[in-house]
Formats: sequence, C-alpha cells, structure tokens
Amino acid sequence: MKKRAVERIPANLKAEFSWGDKVVAGDIVNLSENGFLVKTDSCPVIKAKFDLNISLQDNVLKVPVKVRRIVKNDNNYDAIGVEIINPPQEYLEYVDALRWERLKGIKTSGQLIKLYTCRVCHHIAFDHAPVHCPICTSTIEHFEKAPDAIKKPDNFSELSEFEKKHIPVIKILKENGYINAHITVGEIDHEMNIDDHISHIDFYYNAPYIHKKCISRLSFNCEQIHPSASLRFANVTQGVLTVISNCSAHGNWLAKITL
Repeated sequence: MKKRAVERIPANLKAEFSWGDKVVAGDIVNLSENGFLVKTDSCPVIKAKFDLNISLQDNVLKVPVKVRRIVKNDNNYDAIGVEIINPPQEYLEYVDALRWERLKGIKTSGQLIKLYTCRVCHHIAFDHAPVHCPICTSTIEHFEKAPDAIKKPDNFSELSEFEKKHIPVIKILKENGYINAHITVGEIDHEMNIDDHISHIDFYYNAPYIHKKCISRLSFNCEQIHPSASLRFANVTQGVLTVISNCSAHGNWLAKITL
C-alpha cells in the first residue's frame, strides 16, 4: 500500500451526514489536511460525495467529502475513509493547531521529527507535507519524505570551517517596538560561484498555533549577491525563527533562534 504523504492525527470528533433518507452519526478517529476516517455503521458507496458536518469546538463545520474506502468488521460496516474536496480554511487552521499541540509535548533532543521536500522548488516542510507549497503552490502530491534533507554538524560545539561556511548566523536587535533579525550565511563567507553558491534562504516562524510556518524565501544570483538578509517583526509574542540556507553543492543547513 502506498504510504500517505500526510500522517494522520488521532482524533475524537462527532460528525453527521445525510445518506438516503436519514441523518447518519459517526466519530472521526483520525484526520489530516486532506482526509479522515469516520467510524459509522451506515456506509455510503465508494466515490459517493456529500457534506459532512463536524462538531468543531463551538462551531459546526460543513466539509465536502468523497468516500475513498469502506472498512468492514465481520461483514458489518465499521468505518469509511473519506477525501476532503477543497478543504475549508477553518478546517486547515484547526489541523495545524492540532499538530502544534501534539508536537509541543514531544521531546526531540534537537532532532527534526519529519521532513518533506517539494520536488518542484525544493522547499522543506516540517512534520507534514502542506496542502500547497508556500513557495511554488505545487500540490501535496509533489512532496516526498526526505529524512536527510538537512545536514547536521558532527559536533555543534566545535564547528569545522566547512560547516561555518554553510550554517546561517542570526543576530537579533530589539528597538522601537520592533524585533530585527539579521541573517548571514555563514560565520565564514561562502563563495558564490556557478558550481558552489547559496541559492536561497527559507525563513520559518513558529509560536502557539503557528508551527514552523514558512514566511519568506530569498533567492540569490550567484557571483552577484552576498547571502544575507534582514527581517523586521512587529507585535510578535515569543516565538522561534528558523532559517534554512541551501547550498547548490552541499545541501541544506539550519539555524534557529528564539525571538
């Protein structure tokens, strides 16, 4: 079986949908940005389309779905797996918040949990593939798991000269109500020639209910521009700025800092 590009999150949500001449109740037991599994003993046919009403916090959210699979237990209907058609923004925001809440309790010892890369623009997504790439807008089908997408130094306390050329350096200055972040690649200047240069820097920000959201990409024309950038944040609570630099010859390198 082909593995999903997006990992499902365990859930416990009440849901209802109309099928035939009755309203059917069910329980959503896992979900993702593009689908979920609904426990129910009344199952529509494969490819059936309908609106499923989810009790989401204080609201009832209407989500258009298509039945992709039917689960049976001893010849009795047990559940349906559905694909979401054009996921509503409120639903996507709920899933993002749910992922963040789960991840806050995971101790990773500095190791990245899961990485996905876009085959079109090489953007890196953390923990799950997005519905659309924030850089090139490619769909989730263009993402693939890439556990080794980011290079890791052999010793963080004693970086080699090679590593110091690639790992972003972030400096923070707070003034006049703003937080200014200045980023350079790296501690030792990186060459910018045609075969070995920093092609782009991606910037991510995360705070409660915003988990490693990509906020910008800056691309560089080799030989012309030194790989550095400045970002100004206004009205932010404490969060983390993550920066990934991409070297055309030596891959992706990460640094992060608490604002």
